[in-house]
Amino acid sequence: MNSFDSMKIKLEGTGLYKITDGSNIKAELSAYAEGLNTGFDTLETMERELFIDTAESFGITERERFVGKVRDEYSLEKRRGMLKIAEQKVCGKCTPDDFKRIVRGYGVENVSFAEIPLRNRLTINISDSKTDAEKKLIEKQVGADFPLHLIVTISYDN
Repeated sequence: MNSFDSMKIKLEGTGLYKITDGSNIKAELSAYAEGLNTGFDTLETMERELFIDTAESFGITERERFVGKVRDEYSLEKRRGMLKIAEQKVCGKCTPDDFKRIVRGYGVENVSFAEIPLRNRLTINISDSKTDAEKKLIEKQVGADFPLHLIVTISYDN
């Protein structure tokens, strides 16, 4: 039911109003309904864009901007997946699987790790083809996301 019909039914239900074509009350209710419908449409859009799973436009873009990079080149589903990963925390865990999940959030598909725990060293091997700009972004994100006690080296095998 739209706003106009809802208001009409409620007002006529009181027995005080008879809303007919051409009446002033109908014109007034129609004007109110236009404003309400616009507001309801805006609220519906905001609600949809609030959640990663339902966002379709600015909800995805603004979250990507917040985590560091808008990724228009990927499909909407891929972007949603990367955002979910980017917004997760490692929760105090520092396992290779946790790190793989983080690196996949950068848009990397083929990644492996070589670690030397006694020396606090971790080598990230990325087999995806990446541009220099993408490599720079990955290195920046690794610096921000990985624990400071690790000496991280990134190698690209492409």
